[in-house]
Amino acid sequence: MKIRQTTALLITVLIIITQAACGGGKKASTPTEAFKLFYEATKKKDVAALKSLISKKTLTAMETQAKSNNKALDDYLVQASGGVPPTMPQTGAEKIDGDEATLEFKREGAATWSTASFVKEDGGWKMNFK
Repeated sequence: MKIRQTTALLITVLIIITQAACGGGKKASTPTEAFKLFYEATKKKDVAALKSLISKKTLTAMETQAKSNNKALDDYLVQASGGVPPTMPQTGAEKIDGDEATLEFKREGAATWSTASFVKEDGGWKMNFK
């Protein structure tokens, strides 16, 4: 069971990272901006920016996952950043409900839309991998 949860978390992280958006350590004023910044940071393998754009809850889960694989969180984030699409995914509907939000996105050539989750922390929007 633990292996399934670990595998599911890793797959989720890889999918979101390869399809999402980021940048350089500033606070995102909207979920769409957070998505774009996340994509850029992932593309550059900018660990500091990635950490600033991922929710505390998700970072804790990632750190646990990294430790279970005998890796440091920074190394885990760099490894998970592989396979970033060459172009920014298309973004669609953004829905904000208090301090939580979702954003639809679609990779180039994809037939269906995916949904990214966000949470507002420390005055900015952050990716929240559920």
